[in-house]
Amino acid sequence: MTNIRKAGLSAAGFAAISATIAIAAPFATADTTVNGLTVSGSGYTVGQTYTITVVTGSPSVSANVFDTTGSSTVSIGTATPASGTATTAAINWTPTSAGTHHITVTLNGAGQSVAVGPVDITVSATAASDSGLDTGSAAGLLKSLGITGSSANARVS
Repeated sequence: MTNIRKAGLSAAGFAAISATIAIAAPFATADTTVNGLTVSGSGYTVGQTYTITVVTGSPSVSANVFDTTGSSTVSIGTATPASGTATTAAINWTPTSAGTHHITVTLNGAGQSVAVGPVDITVSATAASDSGLDTGSAAGLLKSLGITGSSANARVS
């Protein structure tokens, strides 16, 4: 009977640790791209910074980037290709409000003005990791299972 109890606790401990590792595993990021406009990342949240990359097609073309939320449109800024031969431009974007953000770009240069995008990004108020779940160790999981204090390390005989 003693061996069965030890095996049961070992299996429960193993399951608790495995579940914690699965919860704490990093999530894959998947950039959002539409018509030559890319917003880096996924799981977008207020206050986090993301890179918006635009295919300009020419080193002499600049990209004016805009963010529309509801009926409000704000300029994120102007991105220009980094070098004399680059045909992409990048700019950082830090959303300040939750909701759907409609990112658009106007390419300007060589006597032209061309719209790029749009990309619709849903921004959350807080990150999923801010949920209060303790993913740094098995302590939170053990506590939720009712195993607390020194009894978690108690030896069954």
